[in-house]
Amino acid sequence: MSKAKKTAALKRLADLYRRMDEAYAAAAMPIGLSCAGCADSCCETVFRHHTYVEWAGLWNALSGLPAPRQAEIRDAAENWLRRHQNPLLPGVRPRVPCPLSEPSPAESPEGLRCGLYDVRPMVCRLHGVPNVLLHPRSGQSAFPGCDRAQTLGKTCEPALLDRTPLLTDLARLEMDFVGRERMGKLPRVDLTIAEMILMGQPKI
Repeated sequence: MSKAKKTAALKRLADLYRRMDEAYAAAAMPIGLSCAGCADSCCETVFRHHTYVEWAGLWNALSGLPAPRQAEIRDAAENWLRRHQNPLLPGVRPRVPCPLSEPSPAESPEGLRCGLYDVRPMVCRLHGVPNVLLHPRSGQSAFPGCDRAQTLGKTCEPALLDRTPLLTDLARLEMDFVGRERMGKLPRVDLTIAEMILMGQPKI
């Protein structure tokens, strides 16, 4: 892939992420949803990600970090994967922080925060708020939000985030990034952040 094509795709991804953030804020504000003081850290939740373009965006940012920090993240990714492959209690998913997470500043004691917050993938970015998705064949599916969002939503009318246009635009960007002729030939992306880190940059 040419450097110009990759740069253009990542610029479009950054714009799409900005729109996702705006949509998230519009849905979170009416119910007063924030992560401050939440005991159920999303940084310890297992999310799987599904696009090459987001994987490339993550690696583009990761490669810009100082070498010692990159080594720390890789070590954390290896620990994350090891803990999940060999849980202390069989059948119980371990609570292990995402390899990209880091402690919040002392002046903002909210537990963990994402060390690559600006390029976190869509699944991380939109998690929590009540949302809907309209599929052309299976119809509408709805997610009531995280536990905190559901509790807050009982006291007021939630503003649902419509993931449909955002997911549609991400799919179009992925097709442009990979190439229509290669979409069905490349392995399907179904990876955690730890796996993306340990597998290296996507080979397109």
